[in-house]
Amino acid sequence: MGGGMRRKYHLYELFSLAICCLCFFGCGLEEYYVLEAPFRIYNTPNADTTYDNKYFDFVTNETGNAGISPSFNFLGTAVYYKIYNRYESIGSVTSALSSANNSTDPSSAATLLTGKYKYRQLGTDSVTTTPLIASTGADRRIYIRLTNYQNDARYKAKIIVGYAGDSSIVATMVPKREGNRYSFDFGRTGAEDRTPAEGEDDYSHSSSGFSSSYPNTYFVDMYAVSVGRDTTYTTYYSKVLHLGTVAVNAGTEDN
Repeated sequence: MGGGMRRKYHLYELFSLAICCLCFFGCGLEEYYVLEAPFRIYNTPNADTTYDNKYFDFVTNETGNAGISPSFNFLGTAVYYKIYNRYESIGSVTSALSSANNSTDPSSAATLLTGKYKYRQLGTDSVTTTPLIASTGADRRIYIRLTNYQNDARYKAKIIVGYAGDSSIVATMVPKREGNRYSFDFGRTGAEDRTPAEGEDDYSHSSSGFSSSYPNTYFVDMYAVSVGRDTTYTTYYSKVLHLGTVAVNAGTEDN
């Protein structure tokens, strides 16, 4: 009787082990994909940059994200922005995102960027693509100028994909705020040039008002990030690349 019970017990152990093995090898280990961030910044504007250098200039990292896996699709490069009325508000955000970039989770900074800080994808004068710069498999230099300075073609608001140093050429796209309607030429006379309003998703309004050193001036802070998706439609992000900040004085057209 005792021997029969022992045999049944051992058979139960073997059966349980077999089930565990089937589950382990059948399900496999979950795949996790790591994307390379955009790189090589040529121009990083800041609050005191003069009109001729108020543009963003960086390179996508498409070759670094090619052929990651047959189960993964590298989509391209997204560009995110946020408008502030107070320059001092940006520093803590920059610091937090820089720290998040050092996290063991490569998507941590992008999640913080779009979640807690609510940075929005840059719009265009046409239908917005997601991400902004769709992948073609080749690294490309990207030029983005948000505001128009007088009537000089070199300083018109434009996005140039495949920039080679000449900003006077025809734009690939024209940048707009989220929703593709409003421009970044704050305070001018056009219907699309109105200043940001408190409560808008792409605008961080400080009740302290404008910075004392920058009266009537808004700041547009920008980041770029590589984006991909697996076969389950889970989206992955690279570390974020800070592109810089441009100041837009709503009291003048000389931006």
